[in-house]
Amino acid sequence: AQRRPANQSTTVRGGAAGNANDGDRSTNHDGHRCTETMREASPWWQVDLLRPYPVSAVRVTTRGCCGQQPLQDLEIRVGNSSSELQRNPLCAWYPGTLEEGITKTFLCARTLVGQHVFLQLVGVEGSLSMCEVEVFSTDEFSNDRCAPVGVGQDVELVAFDRTCYEFNVGRGSSFEDARVQCRKHGGDLAHGLRGVHNIFLLAELERRKSNLKTQLVWIGAQKEPSFTSHTWKWVNGEVVTKPAWGKDQPNNYNGEQNCVVLDGGRNWLWNDVGCNLDYLHWICQYTPIMCGSPDKKLNTTIVGTDFSSGKTIRYQCPEGHMLVGATNRTCMENGFWSESAPTCKYVDCG
Repeated sequence: AQRRPANQSTTVRGGAAGNANDGDRSTNHDGHRCTETMREASPWWQVDLLRPYPVSAVRVTTRGCCGQQPLQDLEIRVGNSSSELQRNPLCAWYPGTLEEGITKTFLCARTLVGQHVFLQLVGVEGSLSMCEVEVFSTDEFSNDRCAPVGVGQDVELVAFDRTCYEFNVGRGSSFEDARVQCRKHGGDLAHGLRGVHNIFLLAELERRKSNLKTQLVWIGAQKEPSFTSHTWKWVNGEVVTKPAWGKDQPNNYNGEQNCVVLDGGRNWLWNDVGCNLDYLHWICQYTPIMCGSPDKKLNTTIVGTDFSSGKTIRYQCPEGHMLVGATNRTCMENGFWSESAPTCKYVDCG
């Protein structure tokens, strides 16, 4: 849920909804680090995950002392309704008062699939103030799975929908040089942008906008270097069917504007520019380089420590037990392990 669009019933004293999913677990609200609503009946907070996810747990970091009312009678719901809270299935309910400045994980009674996660103080007249909300799903991986070897400190990595996006916003490069850098990490410039992927990337750029040296950012779309050519293609060869051009674009100034940028001066709509401009930022797109630690059942042992994409691990059981399920699992390109973790069954030989 980190940096996904967030909303709440009301906002006071700099306690914006986005403070609860900015990645900062500080429990001190000084500097506007936590959320805060008005004192009202049944205040709520909501995050849009941008697509439905199977949600198994929600972790809440409460605000530290002092000056606000502790959270009580907290209800967590997960579903696809963005407006009618009570229509979404109940994940967890805490009929008591949460301590100040703590982090508590709420397990859903069962895994719920939904795009929206709601937290609400039910039947309470009070203020809802939280410092961080984390949503856990088996259908997504963390940003650290995207980190290539030797990646620079000025590079920002973000995972969304099983895809890694690398924001190179600390330096500039030409279109082709940017592609070379992306290929080093097994990917290319961001391409195939549509639907929620496009919404996600534009929101990430808008969040970084004030720190960018230029508001022109390369994406992986270009056309043949011909003045009469009107066909734009993604770097993977697919034809762009619905280009999101900004006002008066494309204009193909001097007949040499054959590459595409997202233009912050045009609300991140498309602009055609010359491919040789060497001071523009860029976004890489690639699959994760590794899987997380594989799960294992009681008594099973994992043989193998390389969790890189394409690598295989093996499960084994202690003497007197039989392995039930897949012996081998492979780290797939999407960052998840193939098959399911096997179990060990005791064999009674009499």
